[in-house]
Amino acid sequence: MSDQYSWCFACGKDNPIGLKLEFELTEAQYSTVFIPGPEHQSYDGRVHGGIITTLLDEVIAGFVHKSTGKDAFTARLEVRYRQPVPIGQPLRAVARPIKQKGRMYEMQGELFLADGQLAAEATGKILLAT
Repeated sequence: MSDQYSWCFACGKDNPIGLKLEFELTEAQYSTVFIPGPEHQSYDGRVHGGIITTLLDEVIAGFVHKSTGKDAFTARLEVRYRQPVPIGQPLRAVARPIKQKGRMYEMQGELFLADGQLAAEATGKILLAT
């Protein structure tokens, strides 16, 4: 990772309060695994929805950025929460492209619990920066 992104809240290694996510990119998807701690909760034992949204946003935008090598940003994001997400268990966030037209990528993201159950999903439009 370049110094340009070292303070990113989601992936920056220098951000003391960041998530410090690490990713895997294949031709078909971009993914990360994250184990939320008590500092990531809303109600006792449940992950805050903003953290869930951050994980999904990061994988869908990250797929476009890493697969193109260009800066990209989220133009639209819609999240559907399927069930409560527990603290202290590994979560897997996965993104896949749906379609691409010009600079706009339509993406799908999913967040899975440790047992493979779908916990949240997102669709988003990611725009390549000019």
